[in-house]
Amino acid sequence: MNASFVQRASLSALMLISGIGAANAADYTWSEILVPSIGGNLAAFGLNDKGQVAVTSADGSKTGIYRAGIFTPLPPPPAGYTVTAVGINNGGTITGYAFSPTDSTHQQGFVLTGSKYTFFSRPGWDNTEPRAIANSGLITGYSFTSDSSVNAGFIYNPGTNTFTDATPPGSGTQGFSTTQGMNADGRISGDGRSDDLGRYGFIWQQGTLVKGGRMLEPFLARVTVGNANTAARGINDAGLIVGFSNAGFGFVGSDSRGFELLVPPGGDASGASTACEGINNSNQVVCGVTDVAGNVHQFVGTPDANDQNAQ
Repeated sequence: MNASFVQRASLSALMLISGIGAANAADYTWSEILVPSIGGNLAAFGLNDKGQVAVTSADGSKTGIYRAGIFTPLPPPPAGYTVTAVGINNGGTITGYAFSPTDSTHQQGFVLTGSKYTFFSRPGWDNTEPRAIANSGLITGYSFTSDSSVNAGFIYNPGTNTFTDATPPGSGTQGFSTTQGMNADGRISGDGRSDDLGRYGFIWQQGTLVKGGRMLEPFLARVTVGNANTAARGINDAGLIVGFSNAGFGFVGSDSRGFELLVPPGGDASGASTACEGINNSNQVVCGVTDVAGNVHQFVGTPDANDQNAQ
C-alpha cells in the first residue's frame, strides 16, 4: 500500500499583496529566452541537462528547441498535421501534442526521434497531452474530455504502447490531475485536486525502489506551498521540484531542503505572476513571467553556488 501524506510548506511571509519578498527568494541568474523569428509571448516547457528547452510561438505556428540563443524548428510533420513541442530528454527525443488532418479538434501525442514522428492517443479519452519525456523514454502527461471537465494523469511507454494511470487517489469522479515530471528513480511530479486541499502538487513513487542495500517503499506526498493552491511541475534526480501557485509565485525545493521562491526579472512587479515548468540535474529552471498587461517573458534560471537548492 502506498503511504500518503501532506506536506504544507510555509511561504506565507513571502507573499505580499503588492509583490513578492525577494529577500527570501532563491539565488538565481536569469537569461531571457529570446527568439526573434517566432516573436514574443512564447511558451516554454521542458529543460534537459543540455539546457535545451521546448518553445512555441504565441499563435502555435512555430515550435522547436531553444538552447543558448539558438532556435531549431521541429522537422516538418506528415502532411496536414500540426505539432507543438513540449518536452525533450537528454537523448534528444522530443514529445508534444498534435492535431491530425482528419480531426483538428482533438489532441493526440507524438514522439519525435530524429525526423520520425510517431503519434499516440490514450484509449477511452478524447484528448491526450504529453508534458515531458524522461531520459528512460517514458512520457508523462494528462488526458481530458472534450469539455475539459475530467482530467487524468498518465505515464506512457512508447516501447510497449501502454498507459499507466497517474491520478492521485481521492481525486473524485471529476478529478483533475496533470503529471509532468519524472526522474531517474521513476518518481513523478504533478498536481491533483482534493476536497480538503484544493489544488496540490504531488511527488509520487508508485513502486518499491531498491537503491544499494536500501529498499524505499512506495509513497505519495501531497504538497501545498504558502497556503495556496499549488502545482508541481518538473522533478530532478535529487528530488527537487519546481512549480507555481495560483497566488502568482514560482518555487523550487523539496520537503527535506524546504522551498524557496523563484523570482525572474519582472516577477516581483505588482500584478505579475510566475509559472515554473521544468528543472534539470544542474538545478537550472525554466520559468515564465506574465505581467499585468498579459505579456509573457520566459527565462532559464541558473542557481548561484551559495543557494541551498543548488547544492
